[in-house]
Amino acid sequence: MILEPQLIEELSGLESLGKQLAEEELLGVDIEADSLHHYFPKVCLIQISTNQHTFVIDPLAIQTIDPLRPLFSSHKTKKIFHDANYDLRSLFRDFSIETNNIFDTMVASQLIGEKEPGLSAVLKKRFGIHLNKKYQRSNWSKRPLPRNMLIYAGHDTAHLIRLCRALERELKSKGRLDWHEEECKRLCVECAQGGENDGRRRQPDSDCLLRRFKGARSMEPRDLGILESLLLFREARAMQEDRPPFRLFPNHVIKELVGKKPANRAALSEISGLSATFMKRYAGGALEAIQRGLELPEQCLPSFSKPKRLPWAPKKKARLKRLKAWRELKAGQLKIEPGLICNNVLLEALADDNPKHPADLKAICVMKKWQRKSFGKEIVNVLQQIS
Repeated sequence: MILEPQLIEELSGLESLGKQLAEEELLGVDIEADSLHHYFPKVCLIQISTNQHTFVIDPLAIQTIDPLRPLFSSHKTKKIFHDANYDLRSLFRDFSIETNNIFDTMVASQLIGEKEPGLSAVLKKRFGIHLNKKYQRSNWSKRPLPRNMLIYAGHDTAHLIRLCRALERELKSKGRLDWHEEECKRLCVECAQGGENDGRRRQPDSDCLLRRFKGARSMEPRDLGILESLLLFREARAMQEDRPPFRLFPNHVIKELVGKKPANRAALSEISGLSATFMKRYAGGALEAIQRGLELPEQCLPSFSKPKRLPWAPKKKARLKRLKAWRELKAGQLKIEPGLICNNVLLEALADDNPKHPADLKAICVMKKWQRKSFGKEIVNVLQQIS
């Protein structure tokens, strides 16, 4: 039975909770953010569960989570997340929180071979627990927070300690616990480095916008220029209104505008599917963006230039082919996804370097320690068969 979570929305309560949680060995942790509703995402709730209780912290009300900083940085208390990447990056982005000693139940599920590693699927399979995802896409920045949403938020962490213990036992029995520990340590380091995933620093960069737009690479240069202009217009307005770009008007509308290139409101009104809101708020700016794209000089049109790659030597091709065959075989034996054993970046590095001895693998920076330890000798043997 899951008890109703306790809402913490005052600094004094958070200070008291921070001291209480510091004595715990294991904690389930999750966050709720508003990235589906705002251009600049922010952490709106932090859920933390012990064996007996679940607490939901409201950082928007308290305006700080400093009392939890020692808890997240502690090497003593293990913090259990499911798919920690987004949560850790969000905590670092908003509060400069660096987290140590985590257990990621999604990574663990992948490493033991779960085909569906999402939290709902894992809990249903293992414990028969059905998570209600009714509020998954809700606006968590709205206040006051309805009781049903509060209860929903608490359910995502209430089972994490039990799940962690079960997965830890299975990882240990399969000899993969050290794999998981290294992956979690790497996550903690990488997620405290900021970078392009930091929503607060995002700016409308045209190259990035074009790369992310599905179908852009197949467009003619003139259409690509119009697309770039429309994307920059939408991004600037989204930033101004603090709303996600897709909520202003979706990508399929942009594709329609690029294809039909309306020159005025009359032509625009003939395009089916444009909402009254679009016509009222964005039609003028969209028409101006289309015109800018049409007037862009030929030499200024964007393009996707493919970097020239040197032809692969026959022996490198052969090494890569053998490595991929070995990876497929090993993945089948271990019943995990091939990319977890060696991703394509690592396979290419191995084919390039062609290490002659297991000790040579240390020079391949994209190779993890657990990969060297578990597969190093096999990889070298595979490579030496064709060198």
